Amino acid sequence: MSEPYFSPDTLDADGCPTWLNVLAGEESDPNHLVHAVRDLGPADALEMLGVDPAEIRPAELPARPPGDLTSLARAAIHPLNPTVVLIAGRVGDWTFIYDDLGETGWQWPVKGQSPCNTTEGLSRAGKIAVTSGIAITGQAYLTYAADGTILLLSGDPVFRAADLGEDAPADLRAAVDAAGTFGAEVDFGLGMRTICALAGLPRTLDQLRQLPLLLAALD
Repeated sequence: MSEPYFSPDTLDADGCPTWLNVLAGEESDPNHLVHAVRDLGPADALEMLGVDPAEIRPAELPARPPGDLTSLARAAIHPLNPTVVLIAGRVGDWTFIYDDLGETGWQWPVKGQSPCNTTEGLSRAGKIAVTSGIAITGQAYLTYAADGTILLLSGDPVFRAADLGEDAPADLRAAVDAAGTFGAEVDFGLGMRTICALAGLPRTLDQLRQLPLLLAALD
C-alpha cells in the first residue's frame, strides 16, 4: 500500500479533505463537487461546462469573516450571487473545477455535445476526466471516464474501494490506494480523497491559494 496522500490532520470527521469543506463554507451537509480533466486548460474546461468566455476572471479567495458560511468561491465573486460559482485551476497535466453547489454533475450539458454524463463529456477527444461529489442527500459519488467512455460510475449511495472492478484503470486504482482508509463506518470522503490523489490536487487551503485560479458564474 502506498503512503496516504492526506495526513489525518488534513481530514475532517467524515474523512473529507478539510480544505474542501472550508472552501464550501458549510458547517455541515455540504453540496458540492470537483471535476478533474487531464490535458485541458482551465478556461477551456469552464467553457465546456457552459461558461461564457467573457465571464471568466482571475480569482483571489478572500479571508472568511468569523461565522460566515458563504462559500469562498461565492465570496470571491461578490456582490454577484449567481446560481453556481466555479473555481478552476491547474496542477501539472490536470485541470480541476470546483462547483460550490454541485450543479454541474451527472447530466449537465457539455458544450458542443449531445446530452451525456458530464464526466463522459469532459473526457471526450482522448482525455481522462473524473468527478467526485458530496450531496446534501448524503450521497458521495465518484465517476471516471476515458475518451468518452464511463469506466466507473459509483454512488449507491457512497463510493467504496470495493466498487472497483478487476478491469479498473491502473491510475484510478493507485489513487484509491493513496486515498487510504478512514476509520468510520461509512467513508464519505473516499471519493474526494481519490480525486485529489489522482490529479495531485492541494492538501490544504493554503496550497490552493498558491495556485493561479479562475472564477466564473453560471445561472
